[in-house]
Amino acid sequence: MEIKFTVPGPPKGKQRPRVCRINGQNVTYTPRQTTEYEKLVRVSYNAVSKVKFQRNKPLEISILALFPIPRHASKKLKELMLNGEILPTKKPDVDNVIKIILDALNGVCYHDDRQVCRVYFEKMYAENPEVKILIKNIKEN
Repeated sequence: MEIKFTVPGPPKGKQRPRVCRINGQNVTYTPRQTTEYEKLVRVSYNAVSKVKFQRNKPLEISILALFPIPRHASKKLKELMLNGEILPTKKPDVDNVIKIILDALNGVCYHDDRQVCRVYFEKMYAENPEVKILIKNIKEN
């Protein structure tokens, strides 16, 4: 089985949990931007498929994060970015983008992200920022 889907908008990374003090108690919460992006990932997946991968079967995920071209980029620089000759070396970090996507799909696409055994990731520039995701079973012998 193989499922492809796209998350619209610029890629986001998983933010660290925040701690605040309420009535003398430490309260931990997930930042709103993280919860909203995880919801967007789930909605994008559900728009394409309602199927959940089989429990305890190894999965492979490919993530292509397409970042917006900076407004200040000249025509020449923009062309180099679109051709993949200049790559985005800016935030969010690769590991945080992977984490937010894997966590968002827990219980929706697969039973647990521990099923993911292979991850392929790439950051590039594009006219339309988005994240393209491909999830598939790994064939076992």
